Amino acid sequence: MKPQTFLKAPMSLIFCSILLSGSAFAADTATAPAASHVSLWVLLKAGGVTMIVLGLLSVVALTMIFYNFLTIKLELIAPPEFTDNLIMRLESGDLQGARIICDKKKNMISSITMAGINRASRGKTVIREAVGKAMNKEISKHWRAVAFLGDIASVAPLLGLLGTVIGMIQAFNVISTAGADLKPIMLVGGISKALITTAAGLVIAIPALGFYSYFRGIIQEIFDVVDDYCTDITKLIEEAAVLAPVAAPKAQAGLQSPFLNSLGTDNVNVNQEALFHA
Repeated sequence: MKPQTFLKAPMSLIFCSILLSGSAFAADTATAPAASHVSLWVLLKAGGVTMIVLGLLSVVALTMIFYNFLTIKLELIAPPEFTDNLIMRLESGDLQGARIICDKKKNMISSITMAGINRASRGKTVIREAVGKAMNKEISKHWRAVAFLGDIASVAPLLGLLGTVIGMIQAFNVISTAGADLKPIMLVGGISKALITTAAGLVIAIPALGFYSYFRGIIQEIFDVVDDYCTDITKLIEEAAVLAPVAAPKAQAGLQSPFLNSLGTDNVNVNQEALFHA
């Protein structure tokens, strides 16, 4: 089953949760009569500098989500048609043809296969080590973009908590400064900052964690397919290397042949001259 078939349900759940959270947050802030005309933008500004960092973090999260949707696809990482054609070439022992195919189309399978073909003349152990290293490198490259979402899901609540602490510190500073003249309205700034930053951190972290879990499942499924392909490709390269070892380049052979031929010609001429004088 293709990974793209799982897109609709998680996206719907995540976006619905975001909308419901935003609606609930807006409804709660509008219950007080004095704050009925306060816009969401004013509330976000009340969050202070922490909201700027959280805003940048949300932009990064959205960028990584769209990037993963565009790049984490089986058709891009391990195209079935390309892989089947490559395996057919390897089954026939055509390492040179497989090399040409991999040079024309770059993807995870082609990079891993090229690593094995380049070391086909060095034995099975070297081939397997080369394929394993290339596979780990490619997996790390694709996994890194998914891991960023997990990091954002962890950092966003901590930033929200930092804003909460800053807001509470401001509220206590007001209490210590006002003394006997303290009025409840004087604590609104610090308390609102504490609550707004906490809510913003959670609004960013919850969808990021949801998309992280989703992409993690998709990429794991793709890597399982790639692992099966690489197992077959490694065996085929080993068999092709035994049946038709990677020979020295023809250019090198061409350079050696005239030299050897000239040596042979000179020996013949020397022998003929010796016979003539005899």
